[in-house]
Amino acid sequence: MNPQIIAERDNTLILFESGKVTTVPNTLYNQVKYRDYKGNRIFYNFSDYNYIQETFDNGIFNAFMNDETIQIRDSVALCEAINKHKANNQDESYNNLFKKLYFIERKSELMAQIIDVFGDRVETVNKKHETIYIIDDRFMVNDKGVSHYKNDLGTWNFLCTVAQGNLSKMTLNTKIGDIELGSTELTIMGKIGFLLTPDINDTVFFEQLTPKMKQVLVDEVKIDNKVVGV
Repeated sequence: MNPQIIAERDNTLILFESGKVTTVPNTLYNQVKYRDYKGNRIFYNFSDYNYIQETFDNGIFNAFMNDETIQIRDSVALCEAINKHKANNQDESYNNLFKKLYFIERKSELMAQIIDVFGDRVETVNKKHETIYIIDDRFMVNDKGVSHYKNDLGTWNFLCTVAQGNLSKMTLNTKIGDIELGSTELTIMGKIGFLLTPDINDTVFFEQLTPKMKQVLVDEVKIDNKVVGV
């Protein structure tokens, strides 16, 4: 006998199954699980290629979009998407949730695709707890958007930088469609762009550097100006 909801409280659902009364938290997931699916695993198709299947562990789902697969553990957000889609058959909540989690799961791989446009000047290094982007072997931006510079001893020092200009929206084309970059990723891209062509007239940036690095940057600007005939 499948469990039946026999009463609802603000914080709990009271279930009756096989002669026994049990309680579960009154969450959206449990409402969908026990009211709509009678305690069975939740399966739902948003379209032919977008669908979810609950695993044998309650609240953990295998999610599919255009032949890509991720695991979703946010059962409440997923049940919200199910209910909204049931209401109008066109809601984008599932797509947005899938793309958000897909980017998080594959962030290093997807960011590497974007960083490739800078060529050999930017190196992506995946460490145990973070990913860093090294620019010309003298500047670095980590995956939280924090900048550093390499001092004369070869160690990284914090560098206060502000991504220049207005960072417009950026999208990345993936197997599941276009994914819009978040604010952290936009900051990373903006800072990398600045550090590839640093402005020596930006005193906040310039005065943090060692005398040796300052001289190198000044010399590079002089060479570049000669090349373009300034």
